[in-house]
Amino acid sequence: MARKQQGRGQKRAAKVAARKRKVRQSEPLRPVVNLPGLDGWEGPVEELTPVDEMRYAVAEIRTVRALGPHDGNPEWLEVLQANVDVLADARENELVVEILDDRVRRAVRDTLDARSPEPAREEVRCLVESDGEMGDPDVVPGDIGGAPAQGMALAILLRWLANRGPRPVPTAARTRVPAWVADTLGARPGEVAATLIGITGSEEERRAALGPAADELGEDFLAGLMWIAAGLVALYGDGDPDTYLAFPEDVPA
Repeated sequence: MARKQQGRGQKRAAKVAARKRKVRQSEPLRPVVNLPGLDGWEGPVEELTPVDEMRYAVAEIRTVRALGPHDGNPEWLEVLQANVDVLADARENELVVEILDDRVRRAVRDTLDARSPEPAREEVRCLVESDGEMGDPDVVPGDIGGAPAQGMALAILLRWLANRGPRPVPTAARTRVPAWVADTLGARPGEVAATLIGITGSEEERRAALGPAADELGEDFLAGLMWIAAGLVALYGDGDPDTYLAFPEDVPA
């Protein structure tokens, strides 16, 4: 799984580099704009501004969610265009959040499919690379400050793991999730999950889980939150992250 995801990253990097060369002279790129686009998108990328490309990327995410990958069915393209139209007034930050939501969600899904900690770690490496290219060149892996892509991914994960709303996290998850992570992904991921599992508790417990102990985890901090999300989906979400984890457009403003 990790090898496949690396290929995606290389394809995205080439696409981004081509677009950056095109727009550098006329339109400044904002910090996390080097993450737009679903891997495998074959649309008119060179004809789109960066924000328009993100609009198409989010439209594709929503279309795939509703109908599955494009299989030549004309209805698919009609739904894609309808989703593009719906997103006509969407702001850049909203689009980036939904793109990152999809990327992190796929890392959780790949974790469940591969029963491996590596998809989450590979996604964190992509986020760190993004922040190094477009944010602070001296960004330290796991240091969210000054790292916009990692910061947005953290916000998404905190929303997923919050113990509130229509899907409260069962108290038993405090022991069951780290045990699942250890049994399924290995001893080190299990230790990381045990360190961070307070993120699913009260506000005080959440703050404690984000304290000094988390600071020592480096890249495994964000990966650990993805492993916890995977454990929750496996134990309480029938293995389906798209049903168990909220989508950005479903979260009240």
